[in-house]
Amino acid sequence: MRVYESALHGLETEDMYWLGPFEYKSKKALLDALKSYLQSAPSGVVTNGNAIKKLHLLIAMHPDSERKIGVGVDHFEIRRNALGAGSGFWLVRSDGSEDSFSYERCITGVAQSSHGKVCEALRFVVRPQMHAFRDAMGLPVQCSVTGVDIVNRKELHIDHKKPFWLLLEQFSHEREVDLSVLETRGNGERLELVDEEVSGAFEEFHRQHAELQPVLKDVNVAKGGRVEFRP
Repeated sequence: MRVYESALHGLETEDMYWLGPFEYKSKKALLDALKSYLQSAPSGVVTNGNAIKKLHLLIAMHPDSERKIGVGVDHFEIRRNALGAGSGFWLVRSDGSEDSFSYERCITGVAQSSHGKVCEALRFVVRPQMHAFRDAMGLPVQCSVTGVDIVNRKELHIDHKKPFWLLLEQFSHEREVDLSVLETRGNGERLELVDEEVSGAFEEFHRQHAELQPVLKDVNVAKGGRVEFRP
């Protein structure tokens, strides 16, 4: 996790935290989203595809992940806590054994994953495209989400019509690139992939496939895809 300067060109939210390719405005936002998800989701097997992906990423971050995962996770469940109020996450392994796990232990105190750094580095690769799109846009312009006119450039953010994580997933599938095994170098604004060929390929892929749109700053900051756990 690091601080983005969202005032610069109005392209990103602040204090981004990455769970694999999924981005949240901060580590606290992810914790809050998980808490809210457990409070609202029904008990039973988790069936939502994106939620399942995120739970796999979470359990891999657990300090005792090797023992928790064991022979492999077959599925995840939400169960009412036997002691105290509320619900919690459980995993059921492929051999039928099961165990509970704390999402807080998966996140609190854990440094940004290497996978997250790769996704962040690819954000930087396409930032010039985002800047160019914004700079070429005149005002007033209509917010693509609310329909409200944006008349102040400070309130103008540029967002992806198709979520950025979906673009990463599509790129990985089509080009057969495993983002989780790539390496990065540098930090902050200078974070980049070691494999420059992959960076260049994604830059061109983004140019061809990304659909950019103008949105109000407040709308972009509060976007569900960045602050909610449930897709």
